[in-house]
Amino acid sequence: MEPPDKPPAIWFSNEEWDEADIPRRDWLAKGYFMRGAVTLVAGAGSAGKSSLAKAWAVACALGVPFSGFKPMGRLRVLTFNVEDDLPEERRRLSATLREFGATPRDLEGNITIVGPSDVGTLVHRDPMTGKIQLSETMAALEALIVEFKPDVVMLDPLVELHTSEENDNTGLRLVIAAFRSLAQRYDISVVLFHHTRKGTTIPGDPDAIRGAGAIVGAARMVFTLCVMTDDEAAALSIPPGQRRNYFRLDSAKSNYAPTNDAEWFERIPYELANGETVPATRPWSPPKDVVTENEILTIERLVSDGMPGGVPFSFDTRAKDRWIGHLCHASNIRTDDGIKLVIQRLKADGFAHADFATASRNTAKGIRAPNGAPATVEWVNG
Repeated sequence: MEPPDKPPAIWFSNEEWDEADIPRRDWLAKGYFMRGAVTLVAGAGSAGKSSLAKAWAVACALGVPFSGFKPMGRLRVLTFNVEDDLPEERRRLSATLREFGATPRDLEGNITIVGPSDVGTLVHRDPMTGKIQLSETMAALEALIVEFKPDVVMLDPLVELHTSEENDNTGLRLVIAAFRSLAQRYDISVVLFHHTRKGTTIPGDPDAIRGAGAIVGAARMVFTLCVMTDDEAAALSIPPGQRRNYFRLDSAKSNYAPTNDAEWFERIPYELANGETVPATRPWSPPKDVVTENEILTIERLVSDGMPGGVPFSFDTRAKDRWIGHLCHASNIRTDDGIKLVIQRLKADGFAHADFATASRNTAKGIRAPNGAPATVEWVNG
């Protein structure tokens, strides 16, 4: 089978259409992978990208869900990893298969592991002319795509796949366009794994992704991976020494599907038959607080009393020391969901934000009880 002919430079249409005849989007895993499109997953080093990639690959090959990731049946996956050799790839896949309760035989040849014999560059950009040229390695990869006929091609990491300057918007736009063209020519989903900038990453923030903004602009589904922070570990009662075993996946952009809520994962060690211990990724749900009636009544009483000096608490985190979340923490209600439950209950019971006069005679927002408490402040407008 020969690669498809190169399409014309542009397409156009000026005809009428029936919307019922518009083809449905060809999802392979809704919200994650789609034929003819590029998905980008970015995270810091050791944030969990490789282990999540293995989990997604196995889920596709077996046709089973993995957390929110739900493949549309059994899919064929080709993985191209520049950094790891075949034994390391097999170690990680073996651990991942243990997590799924499966063996290599269960894959039925639906995963092909690929790596470069030398340099893994797929796309060259001439620094003088700015033109893009595909490498011999890319030609070999395309020949394997023609032979294997995958549904999904995973490429890891992006920085090793091209020679363009990473902060050059024009260059990276062309690089990502080359991978999008690959996806469209072979009707596959291309998944790129990339790095975030140094420093703290805000989950779901596309600006945290390293390099030119065109990287995010040219991809269609974009995700960030972040290791659990110290604050998150404290709020979830995870020992500080164990927090790096947990990481979260957040949607940073989705042109074709609603933005997903955060998904959490945990690294689980497995001992392989060769005696080595290798981690695999497992979906994980943060513990949910159980908010009792007594805790609600106690918090409502404390809100009515106000802070020391009678200053009202606030529903707004920007109020800092007055934020009601601190009262929740004192009652061992630490998760975001638990605090939301408390706030919802208080509002249902008639506790509401109202204006009050501060000591400097300015106006601020505070929580006012149904009976007007705390009575130690001057409420504005009644």
